[in-house]
Parts: sequence; C-alpha cells; structure tokens
Amino acid sequence: MYIKNILISGFRSYREQAFEQELSPKNNVIVGKNGAGKSNFFAAIQFVLCEKFMNLSSVERKDLFHVGSGRPALPIFVEIIFDNSDGRLVIPGKSAVNEVRIRRTLGLKQDEFRVNDKRFTATDIRQLLESAGFSSTNPYYIVEQGQISSLANMSDEERFQLIKDVAGTRVYEVRRKESEKILEETEVQHEKIGESIAQLEERLEELRSESDELMSFQEIDKKRKCVQYCILNSDLNAAREELRRLDDERNSYMSRSGRDHYDIDEAKAIISEAESEIRNCDQRILRLEGELQDLDTKRGTLMREKEIVQLNCMSSLNTMKRTESVKTNVLKRVGELNKQIAETNAGLKKKLAIIQREQLTVDQKSEELSAIEGKLKALEARRARQLLFKNKQERDNWLAEESNRNRKTIENYKHELKFTCSEIQKVEKQIEDEETEQKNWEESLKKSDSVITELKSKYEETMAFRNSLSVKKGDLWREQSALVQTVRTLRENHNKARSQLEKVIRSDVRQGLQSLKEVLDELADPSLTNAVHGQLIELIGVSNGYETAVEVTAGNSLFNVVVDSFEVSAILLENMNSRKKPGRISFFPMDTCRGTVTRFGEGVECNSLADHIICDPKFAGIVAELFGNTAVVTSIADGENVSKKYACDAVTLDGDQVSRRGGITGGYIESRSLKLSAFKYEKVAAADFLRGDEALKRITQELDNVNQALTGVVTTLSSLKTEMSSITKSKDGSQVVEQHAQRKAALDRQKDKLYASKKQLEDMINTAQVNIATYQHEGKEAFKSAWSEGEQRELEALVKDVDDRRMELSKLQRRSAQLAAEVRALEDMRLNLNVQLTATKKFFHDSAQLSTSNTAITNEKENLDDDISFNSQQANEVYRLLDETRKEKLRREEEVEKLRSGYLEALNSIQERRDFDGRTLMQQAHCIRRRDGAAEKIRQLGVIPKEAETYSGLSREKLIQTLKECNKAAEKYAHINRKAVDQYNTLMETKNGLVAQKEDLQNELKSIRDLMDHLDCKKDEAVERTYKQIQLHFEQVFKELVTTDDCYGKLQLIMSNTRKEAGEDPYVAVQIKVSFGLGAAVTDLKQLSGGQKSLVALALIFAIQRCDPAPFYLFDEIDAALDTEYRASVAKLLSKESGSCQFITATFKNEMLDVADHVLGVFFHNKISRIQAITVEEGNKLLKQAVVEERKRVREHVE
Repeated sequence: MYIKNILISGFRSYREQAFEQELSPKNNVIVGKNGAGKSNFFAAIQFVLCEKFMNLSSVERKDLFHVGSGRPALPIFVEIIFDNSDGRLVIPGKSAVNEVRIRRTLGLKQDEFRVNDKRFTATDIRQLLESAGFSSTNPYYIVEQGQISSLANMSDEERFQLIKDVAGTRVYEVRRKESEKILEETEVQHEKIGESIAQLEERLEELRSESDELMSFQEIDKKRKCVQYCILNSDLNAAREELRRLDDERNSYMSRSGRDHYDIDEAKAIISEAESEIRNCDQRILRLEGELQDLDTKRGTLMREKEIVQLNCMSSLNTMKRTESVKTNVLKRVGELNKQIAETNAGLKKKLAIIQREQLTVDQKSEELSAIEGKLKALEARRARQLLFKNKQERDNWLAEESNRNRKTIENYKHELKFTCSEIQKVEKQIEDEETEQKNWEESLKKSDSVITELKSKYEETMAFRNSLSVKKGDLWREQSALVQTVRTLRENHNKARSQLEKVIRSDVRQGLQSLKEVLDELADPSLTNAVHGQLIELIGVSNGYETAVEVTAGNSLFNVVVDSFEVSAILLENMNSRKKPGRISFFPMDTCRGTVTRFGEGVECNSLADHIICDPKFAGIVAELFGNTAVVTSIADGENVSKKYACDAVTLDGDQVSRRGGITGGYIESRSLKLSAFKYEKVAAADFLRGDEALKRITQELDNVNQALTGVVTTLSSLKTEMSSITKSKDGSQVVEQHAQRKAALDRQKDKLYASKKQLEDMINTAQVNIATYQHEGKEAFKSAWSEGEQRELEALVKDVDDRRMELSKLQRRSAQLAAEVRALEDMRLNLNVQLTATKKFFHDSAQLSTSNTAITNEKENLDDDISFNSQQANEVYRLLDETRKEKLRREEEVEKLRSGYLEALNSIQERRDFDGRTLMQQAHCIRRRDGAAEKIRQLGVIPKEAETYSGLSREKLIQTLKECNKAAEKYAHINRKAVDQYNTLMETKNGLVAQKEDLQNELKSIRDLMDHLDCKKDEAVERTYKQIQLHFEQVFKELVTTDDCYGKLQLIMSNTRKEAGEDPYVAVQIKVSFGLGAAVTDLKQLSGGQKSLVALALIFAIQRCDPAPFYLFDEIDAALDTEYRASVAKLLSKESGSCQFITATFKNEMLDVADHVLGVFFHNKISRIQAITVEEGNKLLKQAVVEERKRVREHVE
C-alpha cells in the first residue's frame, strides 16, 4: 500500500494541485526554495490522516484557506489516492478494491470525510487507518520540521514514556482507571447494602409483635364482611328487577314510534327534494334574467349599428347619382388624352434617335481633339523643359518623377472607374426592376374587373350560408339552455346520492376500494383485472321488501370484493402493502366460498334469505356462504323458535336479528342509512346524469361546430371584403404605373451622367498613359539645349489643327444642346398628359369603389336585420322560460308548506314519545347506578367467606343490627397495623434479596482486583517486549548510519528507586548510550554535536518504525542538521528501506536526490504553490538556487 496521487484544492498556498505522474512506491524526494510550500504539502497530508487537524476552530479553519488574488474558493478539499492492491485498507461493507480515495472537504460550516465517494465520520477514518497499520500511539510515520531536535533533547523520563506509547500501554492504563472507578463504586454499594440489612432486621422484630392482635381483628372482620355481603346482594337483586320492568315498558311504548319515524323520513326527503327544486328555480330565474339583460343590451347595440348603416346607405346612393351625371364627359376626355400621349411618345422616340447619332459624332470628334491637344501639350512641355534643365541627368530625374506621378494618378482613376462601373450596374438593375413592376401593374389592371365580379358572387353565397348557420345556432342554443338546467339538476342529485353512499360506507373501506382500483391500473394486467369481479353489492339483486333484512345480515360484507381465487386476493394484498396503499379491504374468493342453503321443513312460516337474492349462478356459493344459514321470519318470537330448532340465524323484514348463539339485536333503522338503497339510488342517479351529460356534450359540440363554422364564414367574408377592397384600390394603379415611369426616367438620366463620368475617367487615364509613353520616349533621346526648326513647324501645325477641330466640335455641341431641349419639352408634355389621364381614371375607380361600398353596406344592413330578428326570438324564448320557472317555483313553495305542516305534527307525536323515553331512561340510569354501586361494593369486599350463607335467611333489619355490633367490636382494634403480616413477608423478601446482592458484589470485587492485576502484568510485558525490539533495532540502525567498526548504540531501562505500588511502573526512564568509535561512550546527549544528536534521534525513529512499521513515511527536512557523511548514510538507509515501504522526503541536500526514485519540485509564483515531477539534474539546480537565495537573504539581514 502506498500513496499514488494527492489532489489539493484551495489548501493554504495551493489553489489546484494534482500530479500528472503517479508517485513512486519507493523513495520520493521533494525539493524547493524556502517558503515555496513544502511544509504546506505535508500539512495537506496530515489534514486528511492526523488527529492534529480534527477539531478546528473557525480561526484555525480560515488559516487553512488559500489566500491568493480574489476571494478564497470554498469549500476546500484534499484527496489522497492510495494503491491498495495488497488489500491492506479494508472498507466496511465492500469487497477488496485496488484503489482507495480518501477525501476531506472543509468549509466555514462543513467538515466531512469521503472514502471512494462514500461518507465517513472522523472516527471511522481513524479506525480505518489504524486497521491498515497507522498506530495512534506511534506518530513517527510523519516527522515534521523540529521533531528531530525535540526528540534529541528529550529527557530519559520522556523517552521512557515514548516507548510506553509505542507499546500501547495507554489502552492498559485507561482500562485500569476504569476498573479502579468501578471498584470504588462497588465497595460503596457493598457498605450501603450492609446498612440496609441491619435496618430491616429491626423492623422485622417490630412486625412479629403486631401479628397477634391482627389475628383477633380478622375474626371480627370476617363476620362483618358476611353481613355486608348479604345486605348488598339484596340491594343488587332489587335493582335488577326494577331495570327489567322498565325495559319491558319502554320496548312496548317505543315499538309504536317506528311508523312515525318512517313518515318523518319520507316527509323530510320530499321536503328536501322540493326545496332543492326551489333553489334550482331561483338559479334558473337569475340565469334567465341575466340572459334577458344581455339580450336587451345586444339589441340596443344592434339598433344603433342599424341606424348608422342606414345613414351610410343613403349617403352612398346620393353620391352614386351625382357620379352618373358626369360619367359621359369623362369618358370622352380619356380618349383625347390617350391620343395626345401616343403622338407625344412617337415624337419623343424620333428625337431620341437623332440625339444618339449626334452624340456619337460629338464623342468621336472630342476624342480626336483630346489626342491632338495631348500631343500639343507634350511638345510645348518638351520645349519648356529644354530651357529648364541644364543637363540630361536633371531632365531624366524629372521625367522619372513625372512618370511615377502619372502612374499613381492612373491607379486613382482606375479605382474611381471601377466604382462608377458598379454604380452603372446598380442603376441598370433598378431600371430593369422598374420596368418589370410597371408591366406587372399594367397586367393586373387588365384582370381586376373579372376578379371583382367573381368575388361579389362568392360574397353573396357566403352571406346566404352565414344566415342559415345563424338560424341553426339559435335552435341549438335553445336546446342547450334547456339541457344545461336539466344536467345541473341531475348533477346535484348524483352528488347528493354519492354523498349519502359515502356516509354509509366506512372511510377505511372506501379508501381500500380506491386503493384496489389504483393497484389494478398500475399493474395493467388483463388476466388479473378479469379475475376481479367487483363488490358484492354490485353483483346481487334483492327482492322488494327484503333490503333491510339483507343489509343487517351482510353489514359491511356487501362491499367485499369478489375474486376468482385465494391466490388472486393474496397477490392484490401483497401489491397494496408493497405500495403502502391506505384503507381496508376484504375479499370473497370464489374457490373457497362454497356455502349451502339451509332448507326448512313444510309448515314452518319462514324461508331462507338466500332465496330472495338474485345473482349470476357462478356467485351462488358466495351468496349461500353469507345468507344461506339465515332464515326470514315474521317476528322475533318466531325467530327464536326457528334459531333453536335449525341452529341458524333469523332476521325479520324490519331488521331485528336472532343469533343462533342466543343474542337478539334490533331497533329502528333509518331508511337513509341503508347501504342497498343508497347504492341503488347512486347508480340510478349516475346513469341519469351520464345520459344527460352526454346529450349536453353532443349539443355543445354541435353548437361549437356551428360557432366555428360561423367564425370561418365571418373570416371568409372579411377576407373577401378585404380582397375586393384591395383589387378596387389596385384599379387606381395607373398612378402607380406613372410613378414607375417617372422613376425610370430619373434613373435613365442618372445612367447618362454615370456614363459621361466613365468616359471622362477613361480619357484622363489615356492622357496619363500617353504622358508616360512620351516621357519614356523622351528619356531615350539625347539631351538638346535648343529647339529645332522641324519641331517648331510640327508645333505650329498642331496648334492650327487644334483650333479647327475646336470650332467644329463647338458647332456639333450646340446642335446637341438644342435637340436635348426639344426632348425635355416633349417629356414634360408627356408627364402632364399622364397626370391628367391618371386623374380621369381615378374618377372611374372612385365610381366602382362607391358601387362596391354600396353593395357591402346593403348586405350589412340585411345582416343586422337578421341579427335583430334572431335577438327578438331569443328574448321571447327567455321570457317564456322565465314565466314557466316562476310558476314552477310558486307551485313547489305551496307543496313545501303543506308538507311542513304534516312534518310538524309527526314531530310533536315523536316528541311526546321522546319525553316518555327520557323519563324512563332517567329511572333506568338511577337503577343502573344502584345496581353498579352494589356490585362495586361486593367486589370491594373481596373474597366472601363460606359462612356468609348462614346469614342469608335473616331479615334486612336483623342484618343491619348485626353489622352495627361488628363495627362496635372492631373499634377497639382501630390502632393496629392491618398490613403487618404482608409487610413482614415483603420485608423478608427484600432482606433475602439484599443478602444475595451483597454476595454478588463480593464476587465482583474479587473479579475487578484480579483484572487489575492482570492488566498490570500485561502492561509490564508489553513495555519490556517493545523495549527489547526497539533496543535491537536501535543497535542495528545506529551501526548502519555511523558505519565505523567500533561504534555502537544502546538503550538502557532505569529501575525505580522507590517501592513499587499497585499499578505503578517498575521502570522510570530510558537512557541512551552511544559511541561513534572515537573516545569513550556517551550517555548524556548534550555532550554530542548537533549533527550527532540528530543522527541518534533518527536512529531511534527508524528503530521505532521497524518495531511498529507503517505502509509509508513522510519526512520533512530530517537531514537539515546532519553532517555530510551522515546524510549519505541516512540516504542509503532510506533507499534500502524503500523496498518494503514508501518514503516522501523533503530536503535541501543533494545526498537524498542521489538515491531518489522520483523527484518533485515545489515552485511558488503569484502566491500560489505548485508541485511537479522534475529530473535529478533539475532538482540539483533548484537546490543550488535555493542556497544562493538563502545566502543573499542572510547578507541582507546582516546589513
């Protein structure tokens, strides 16, 4: 077992730390500069494994949190990952795992341990580690900074205590202290028991003298008890006789009140039903009045809308009349405008063709002039340069500069030309789009008239369909209104019946039936569902008049569930219990319920109750089981005779029962509490409500369909109206066409300007290119300081040619300008004519729109007339229903008044019987108190002596006289202790118990003393055994570390000079005696150097570790004070020991690095520590840097 990896998050200087490579199972060496975080790394391991960090205060917790930039991330955690391939760590409840992860998470209020993601307590972690070899008495598997020094300076007495701790004597000492405490408590208890026994002996002596007087008193008391019994028995018999007489009178009188109760129940049911009808009438009246108010409001709204529509219709008709009067003149004007526009377009087309030809000639002449002018300018510039430059070098330099400038100019012009070309493309695309839109509008104008005619036809057909739907909606609405009231009444009746049924069924039975239904739904097993037939009350029918007899016989068994077999019932109960379903339920398995029907002889006025139950033949066994042994009789007397003769139960039609065991039960049964009646009423009410609700849903669905159809029709009408309006507006598209034509003309002008700009840019580019060619040609020629005659003649000829061409070009441009002015005049004329034509066409569009609007207004008026008519029909229907409902309410109120009069008379009759019953009950209660009082006093007398029979023949007066004599004789014994004998026996039992307890305590004292002696012996053996092991290992380790031939090291136990008492150690100290091979042996370690003392301490630590080995060890700078030769020895020893266990060592010395199997470097940057694997060479380099920085820091401190 060893540490594979360590994960650290937020602990002290470590923000996030994990090793990319696993730690070595042998020797791991950690190096780093001072303050880099080595000690914090060891503290992180101790944070998980040691008790040092267990009970932390809030301040101590905050010290552990990482403090870097920003707020600390909480919670923090450290996780140690162990390789457990040897199975040394055993996690409770789990099989052996190859990897164990122990994590401790800490927050401000959180502190938890987890082992492989399972939560553990701190105690569990400590026990887990101890089971793996981490002894709590040997903390030296982790050696911190300074621990070597403290061990080296430890006194002999402290060193002895250390050996005791390693030996585990703390356990013995704790158990011995516990035994001493128990021994002290036991001795105190032993003394108290002895005192208690002495006091009991004194009290027992007093009770022996009181027993003689008690015997005399008991004789007198026995006689008095016999007399009291006879008197009380006489009172008890008299009270019973009086109770029997009162019961007979009450039963005879109350039997006549059954019919009155029945009449009252019937009257109450009829009154309740009538009052329910009255409430329903009130609700209907309120609803109908609300509907009537809504209809009146809607009618007012419709009338106002109708008035507005009528005004709009009259206005539309007047406007159409005025329009028809001027329509002929407008048509004539349209023809004239079309002719003028055609003539203007023809003239404009001719002028444009002439302009194009003239423009081509102007462009050609302009290009020729530009070329000659460029050549002229070049010659003039050349002549000027001959005077400007002194030599060829200056001229060539200037020509090169001018050539570069012209090239840059060409580049700029080319960018501008590219942009102009893109703009030309955009404008041409816009012109194309405008032409397309114009054509589309022109085509749509041609189709609009035929579309409007078709839409008007569809609109009229849709309006006719809407009117038919409105009529159907009215019929359905009236039918729905009637059904809503009917269903409301049926729902109330069903709710009332269901409430009554729930009252007669026990709540736990109701819950059980619901739970059974839920279980069957959850299981969804068809075979299991088919095996459940339902409640018994659902499966049987009862002959008229026998309902009460059946119900009192079956009771709650009517709600037992019938199933195919006992196995089915067991499965259902198991599933209900496993799902923790509430309620109580019982089953009738058909395979176990196979009763038989008792048959009575001829001449007997009774028959079996099972004969009056109707059911499916397959349920006959269950019916026979429940009702087959019950006879139906006419009276209780007949029932008693039949029950005795046939050993069966009997029941009357009124529900009085006679049991075969002799018991008789019965009395008045209220009809509303009958389960069969309530169940039948609920089924009928549920069926009626279901039929009514289905009819209402059907009518509602039809009404919804009609409403949806109406909504669709209204939407279609709106769509048609919108489409007609849109098409009518589109007939005014001539204006839109003209707008597109105007935008196209503007775009054409913009295109012409762009082409001119393009032409200008191209000319400028050509000019610049000619300049560059001229400069290059001139640069190749020889430099001349004077102008030749040939060149002069060429210049003059070019000047004359330029003047002639300019005059010719000027004439051509004036001609083009004149033609352009004529074209603009023609375009303005065409625009004006188009505007006039658009205005004329708008007149026809408005006329058509007025016609369409007038048709729509007329249709709207007709629709409003239909709505007003339908509203009137609805209002008349509501008035009729309201009148009928008010009459029905009045009739029901009169009926209730009559029923209440009869109900009050029956109540008065019942009240009289109740008064009699109350007086009888009071007398019965008095007799019961007398009877119970006498019986209670007899019970208080206790066991009655046999001599009581001798007093039974005496009269009551003689018995009272005898009782007085007994009481007088007993007065002289008033002072005696009547419980002396009982007290004596009780105290004797207590004494015997205390004596036995005293003997047990004596045995316990002996056992405790033996245990203490055994613990002392075991502790001494453990100390001596541990000392011998440590002594042996100390000698071996010391020789390995010092490596000289005559060196040695010993441990010596020092005996105590005083006399040893129980529990005390025979030894008081451990002395170390060492020799390094030079000089005499040393027993006082203060005489050694610092390095030697550290070596001795390390030898002792290694000896302890060999005595009590751990799976791994953590050493923090244990070689800090060692000399060079000893550091090499320690490093060699660690390398040797690492074959059997893991070492993690922090050091500043190179010797440890030489034997390391895995080297880790600690780095500190921006207040964050980081550990990573490095090579041995990198480790040596890091140690050298640490030494240099430490020396520098010391010099700075000294200065």
